[in-house]
Amino acid sequence: MRLTLYSFFQTITWKWGVSYAVFIAAGVLYTHLYRRLAKRREWTQMSLGQLAPRVVGATLTVALLLHLTMDGVGRYVLELDFYEEVQSEIGMLLASVVNMWILLMLWSLIYFGVHYFWSYRQAEVDKWKLEAQAETARLKALKLQLNPHFFFNSLNSVRALIAEDPDGAQRMVTRLARLLRSTLQADDMKTVPLEEELSTVRTYLKLEKVRFEDRLRHRIEVDDEARSHPVPFMLVQTLVENGIKHGVACCQEGGVITVRGRVVDGALHIRVTNPGTLDTEEGGTGLDNARERLRLLFGTEASLTVENADAETVSATAVLPVRAVPESPVVQGEVSLAARD
Repeated sequence: MRLTLYSFFQTITWKWGVSYAVFIAAGVLYTHLYRRLAKRREWTQMSLGQLAPRVVGATLTVALLLHLTMDGVGRYVLELDFYEEVQSEIGMLLASVVNMWILLMLWSLIYFGVHYFWSYRQAEVDKWKLEAQAETARLKALKLQLNPHFFFNSLNSVRALIAEDPDGAQRMVTRLARLLRSTLQADDMKTVPLEEELSTVRTYLKLEKVRFEDRLRHRIEVDDEARSHPVPFMLVQTLVENGIKHGVACCQEGGVITVRGRVVDGALHIRVTNPGTLDTEEGGTGLDNARERLRLLFGTEASLTVENADAETVSATAVLPVRAVPESPVVQGEVSLAARD
């Protein structure tokens, strides 16, 4: 800074050119060492209260070193008289150091500001990654709670056929094996199209039909518009299973399980009704898990309620926003294998 001001009143000679080159080289060297010190001591990870005194002290030191380097080279090597028209050498020293210190502080502000911005951005990215990983882990844990219960009930249905109808039992085992394969292949899927979910439901109802025979009847009434929308994997099957467990199984004459689906006001409504009455909300782990999966996938926009539809019928209604949910890289269409005999 002093050299720049002084050059306005002096003729630029080769010595002044050399002094400029020395000033630039010294500035690059000292700021490089300053940056290395900051990186080695991890200053970018410090709080503002810890960082500020270190930056002030380091920049003052660098400014003083720059002044001493320029003064020594200019006066004793190049024999330049920096103080020819200066009344106070101390005043010139202070002015030179303060000017360079201000420049170094501005450089530090930019350097640490950029690092802070990128660190903050990376922290936000890491935060969202951790939340996504935690969400995926929780979804997988919920699936692990649902799938064994589902297949345990299905195996009970198959067991009922072994003595009475071995051929029928063989067909049911084949059907259950296909359903198990499709479920394992879809282990990483968050959602499936409603049509694929209905394939699983139909297979499950066929298996339960063996156990309940004429006591179990069902109807599936889903609009074409609703069939392509994503739903959590095994959501509808959980509602149907709950209806059979707390409805059909508890009624001597059995009853009808009805599955309805339609899109209303930008939301997918899935309603499963079963015979029975509801004094308090039932369902236990199955419905609790279903609610948690809806919350993780769709947030507060989704809901699941269980209530008495009338004096003899209980309904479970899931409402999901009609929007895409990111899928894991799994080949679509595997679940449809479950519907084959």
